[in-house]
Amino acid sequence: MIPLNCRNSVLFALLAPLSIASAQSGTDAGSVVDIEVAATNSEKQAESKERPSEPTLDTVIVSGRRVEAEPITEVTGRLGLSDRETPALVEVVTQEDFQVQGLRTAIEALNAAPGVASGNLPGSVGSVSMRGFHRAVNYLYDGVRISNSDAGMRNWDAWTFERIEVIKGPASVTSGEGALAGAINFVPRRPTLGQSFGEAAVSYGSQDTMRLAGDLNRAFGDTAAVRGDIAYSKSAGWIDDTDSRTFAATLSTLIKPSDRFAVTLSADYFEDRFSSAYYGTPLVAAGHARKPSSLVSGSAGLVLDEAIRDSNYDVEDGLMDSDSLWLRARAEYRLTDAWRIVSDSSWYDAQRSYRDSDDYSFNADSGQFDRLTSLITHDHQVWNQRLHTAFDGQLGGHRNRFTVGVEFSGTDFFTRRRFGQTTSVDPYDPDRGYFPADTAENFGTRQNVNADVSSRSVFVEDAFNLTDKLLLVAGARFDDISLDRKVLNVTAGTITTYGQDYDPLSWRVGAVYDLLPRTQLFTQYTRAATPVSGLLFLSAANARFDISMGDSYEAGVKTSAFDERVQITASVFHIRQDDILTRDPDDPTVTVQGGSQSSKGAELSLEWALTNEVSATLGATVLKAEFDTLIESGGADRSGNRPPNVPEQLVDLVMTYSPESLPLSFTGIVRHNGNFYTSNANTVKVDGYTVLDAAVAWKAPFGTVTLRGRNLTDELYADWSGYSSYLIFLGAPRSAELSLTVPF
Repeated sequence: MIPLNCRNSVLFALLAPLSIASAQSGTDAGSVVDIEVAATNSEKQAESKERPSEPTLDTVIVSGRRVEAEPITEVTGRLGLSDRETPALVEVVTQEDFQVQGLRTAIEALNAAPGVASGNLPGSVGSVSMRGFHRAVNYLYDGVRISNSDAGMRNWDAWTFERIEVIKGPASVTSGEGALAGAINFVPRRPTLGQSFGEAAVSYGSQDTMRLAGDLNRAFGDTAAVRGDIAYSKSAGWIDDTDSRTFAATLSTLIKPSDRFAVTLSADYFEDRFSSAYYGTPLVAAGHARKPSSLVSGSAGLVLDEAIRDSNYDVEDGLMDSDSLWLRARAEYRLTDAWRIVSDSSWYDAQRSYRDSDDYSFNADSGQFDRLTSLITHDHQVWNQRLHTAFDGQLGGHRNRFTVGVEFSGTDFFTRRRFGQTTSVDPYDPDRGYFPADTAENFGTRQNVNADVSSRSVFVEDAFNLTDKLLLVAGARFDDISLDRKVLNVTAGTITTYGQDYDPLSWRVGAVYDLLPRTQLFTQYTRAATPVSGLLFLSAANARFDISMGDSYEAGVKTSAFDERVQITASVFHIRQDDILTRDPDDPTVTVQGGSQSSKGAELSLEWALTNEVSATLGATVLKAEFDTLIESGGADRSGNRPPNVPEQLVDLVMTYSPESLPLSFTGIVRHNGNFYTSNANTVKVDGYTVLDAAVAWKAPFGTVTLRGRNLTDELYADWSGYSSYLIFLGAPRSAELSLTVPF
């Protein structure tokens, strides 16, 4: 946590530039100001809906379903382009979707986005597989990037978010290095001017799972509003002895003293606590299993034994927890009718701890699971300042939208890292023991690591209407990144220092053509940068390598028909990443940059109001992903293999039935993920799965009561693999939940 005096200094630093803009806000009054995207969308929604707290995009309601009307998402850039003007596929999962589909957490919400698969690997929460690439995604919180990909990602409570935005394909132009497969923006609930409203929710279900949440927006006329959210949850978990609890609280203020100036201040706090966390279920030799399943196959000769489906192999006193605080200040000032300037300032502080046995492997000689141990702590601070100016006006008689800006950030990261092993356990009667003392005898690796990353970036974007029907879009971003790392070997007392500078250039060009007023064709070529591994965790050997580059081609269509009852988006794509780490074919003991991997595929999203009472939403992805060139230790050639945790088919279908004669609504959800491998070697293959959820909601005078069932067929499935290729993460068994949501 940040000391009080330090927090005051941070707040002063965040607010200082805003006071200058505020002093100027009284001039040139009378023009219409475009407040930050979230605030603008909320205000428009307040004018069109009785309850503005649920969907946050501009919406109309057709037969009980949401039809997005030219939504604008921040994850696509700072030009203010609508979805139809963006030459890429953009998926938005809203708070309304969270509640209709029963999406409680960030991971559940991500898995509801078409083409996205997300797993809950505890040390890398919310890892995403998208478009054939695993973890090649940037995460943003309220438009600001979370440093080092998923290092700061947690399985947040979805209650606190207005929506989650996902842009597919390379997105380094808008969010910096690392976004080869796409970018994801978590947008918190923010204040709405002009109306006061609130909402509360409570739920209880299987595994002693309970959730309490509340949302309150208080408006002070049309010039100020305050909004606060709170969410608490707990669960015993579906694996033995995996109790957990989470807490989230957000508070934000929107001030609009004039039509030209608006500022939003926010503080968001999150924490989670897990005792003896679930780190996956180890596979066993087929001949040893008591109740072998067909879930896992492959050349390794291992299976998933259903007899240990609920077993926990972490140490008795295992612990995983985190605390994080975001402080934000965003100001926008309208210079003229065409020009505006926007300042985004943020401070992030997080503490994370892991004390556990997190990796298990079957020992054929002893018939037991050998276990590894890890003690890891994170002390993580990030500051970020982004300033950009935007133009929306005429150029040579044609509409032109242009933005140019700079971004500065600094990351201070300290981690204690201890890796060793502990006692082996019987798979069927585990004596889990306790975490060993921090000594050289118990831990072969004992390091204290400091990593400092500073970056300076310049970006430019432009959208030019060449004709009334043809829009050209382009952008570029130059990053100047400096890494300094110091590693203390605690056992030997030696210190290693090293660093590296990187200067990648990312860019994109695209076009959108209005074939019909509600049918757009688009195409785009993008070039993106991504490190060979997370910058905060780069070893001395890997730090010497350059950032790898990737490119993507994409073309697609976005269309509406039948009086907006049918919405379709579809695209085909190809992504290739070069200069990934591989072994020298002439000397496999030497690591070089020379490998490559690629994926190609097609995606479809469909929203269809079949009747006044029945609607359907479908998302489908098919792809082929492989290593084009990859040689691993010992000269093993992995070329042609599929990357781990990459399913090549993803299908999501949501059906709703809301009879006009009854205060009831029925929802059915089918999710299908194809099979995946657990390692580059492709020796362990995990079967795909299909899960069925359903819910019935009663719209009572006092609120909405919902009875929900998840995984109704009690499917035995796995959705991710662990730290080794012989660990898989099982999905939750059949469960039920009863909830009440009350608006006020």
